Amino acid sequence: MPSKQLTLDTICGTDSISWIALKRMKLTPLGAGLFFLLAGILYAGILPRFWGYPLKVDGINLLNLALVFPMAGYFYAYQPKSILKTYESIAHFLREEDDEGSFHIDKIAQTHARKIWWIIGMVFGLLGAGFGISYSVEHFQEFWYSANWFEIILVQFVRFLAFYCIGVSACRHIATSIEMNDLFEHADLPLTIDADRLEVFRSIKNFALEFVGVAAVIALNLGLQPLLIDPPILEYIFYVSLYFIVAPISFFLPIWEAHMRMSKIKNGMLDRLNYDFQEESQKLYRAFGGKGKLTAYIKEAATLNQLEKAIETVSHSTDWPFQGTTFYRLVMTVVSPFLLVIFEIFINVISNLVVIN
Repeated sequence: MPSKQLTLDTICGTDSISWIALKRMKLTPLGAGLFFLLAGILYAGILPRFWGYPLKVDGINLLNLALVFPMAGYFYAYQPKSILKTYESIAHFLREEDDEGSFHIDKIAQTHARKIWWIIGMVFGLLGAGFGISYSVEHFQEFWYSANWFEIILVQFVRFLAFYCIGVSACRHIATSIEMNDLFEHADLPLTIDADRLEVFRSIKNFALEFVGVAAVIALNLGLQPLLIDPPILEYIFYVSLYFIVAPISFFLPIWEAHMRMSKIKNGMLDRLNYDFQEESQKLYRAFGGKGKLTAYIKEAATLNQLEKAIETVSHSTDWPFQGTTFYRLVMTVVSPFLLVIFEIFINVISNLVVIN
């Protein structure tokens, strides 16, 4: 696949907001993050003073303004470059086939150009802003974010953009995972003992972990809610359960076919090596039973020894595009938003035990 024909425009597809922000305005990932941060300072810290409301931002809103929304903007602008780099790293291992490169490029372009991706982002953004507007109208002029219609529109417009960025980033991840799995079916991936030393496997691993990391940052909103507010218990359990299902799946989704392909290559090599080992062992047996020279079965024994070492080497090669330590990083990343809650529960349990005793 000629990587030079894949561009950021290909990855962004028909996403008009991406075209305006990233192409026309040349907005960098840092600039996108700063936009949400400065917008939060404007509508939560500066404008309420003009409306006569004291500076009073609760913990959840402060977390969204200072971390979640800027992270969503940063990743939205950064993700296309990461996707392009990952495609390019896989391209080097595609099998040589007639017109295969152009076929893959066309298929990737068609997948990323689907309107459903930005439509999902739009719906996600409208839902986020819609619920915000509904609550603000219900509590009109009661809080700083519902001080007047200008404040409501400004706050919810930024909220819409943040939710849109989250929704489109998730859709891009799905689209890329689909195409990556298709590419792996046509790739001759190398066997290795240390997957982290190969650029292609590093790119695949980083792509998967990046999305999980961003999901964990966004999930801080869930992780800190029990410490800051009293969330509706059933709704809270639903969202937490959904997070713990989606986050690991989002990691394994883009690399599953790579694992299957690596396992197939590894097992194929082991089957052939074991077959050759059996053939050579038969030759050695015949050499012992015949009237051949000493050098005949010494040669066969040496061949068996080499085949045994080859079988051992291939057996020790990994069939996942990451090392075992990456799995522990994944677990820690997924659990990290809830560490404070887990710690508080642990302290409460210990306290109760001490009191009982």
